[in-house]
Order: sequence, then structure tokens, then C-alpha cells
Amino acid sequence: MNVTVYFVLTGIAAVILGAVVWVHIQQRAMLERLEDRLAHLNAGVSLLTDTTETGLRDVAVEIGRLSAMSTAPTPKSRPVTQRRVARAAKQGRSVREIAAVEGVSEGEVRLHLQMDKSRKDRAHATVR
Repeated sequence: MNVTVYFVLTGIAAVILGAVVWVHIQQRAMLERLEDRLAHLNAGVSLLTDTTETGLRDVAVEIGRLSAMSTAPTPKSRPVTQRRVARAAKQGRSVREIAAVEGVSEGEVRLHLQMDKSRKDRAHATVR
């Protein structure tokens, strides 16, 4: 064969090899960018996970603290509570103050006062 054919084939092989090298370099650059993006994504997910865990732990601690505070003492018998509420009302305490001391709602204090009044009215009616 001719020397020019070898030069042409060698040139074509060099161009193909150059194209393969160029494509390889481009793919490596794309892979590096992709790895950087994945590293940023991983860091963001880690930060989000840590923040969520910390927030949920704080919420659990607060719920535990609030439930410990709201644990009411053992319920006392109704007549004893009713007498204490009536006595406090006679001493001039407000419904709000009585509710705070007894650890019950204001509506329950009002109910105890109404029941005490009803009991006294019935007792007064049977005496006549």
C-alpha cells in the first residue's frame, strides 16, 4: 500500500482517538459535577434529619414536662371537696381562686356551689 493511505488511516485513527479522549474528559467533568451535587444533597438531608430529630425530641420533652405538671392529685371525695368549695366561697374567695387552689375548672367549682346550695335548700325544706 501506499504511504499516503497509512498517513490518512493514521490521521483518522488520531482523530477518533482524540474524539474518544475528549468525550472521556467531558464525562469525567459531568461525573465530578454530579458528585458535588450529591454531596450537597447528602449534607442537606443530614441537616434536615438532625433538625427534625432535635425538634421532635424537644417536643417530647415539653409534652412530658407539661403532662407531669398537669398530673392532678388523687381525686378527693365529692362531699369533702364540696364542703371545702362552699367554705372558701363563704370566706369571700372568687371562683377563679377556688378553682386554682382545688385544681379543678371554674365550671366544676360553680357546680359544687350549686349542689351545696341545692343540698341546703332540700335540708331546709325537710325541716319545715
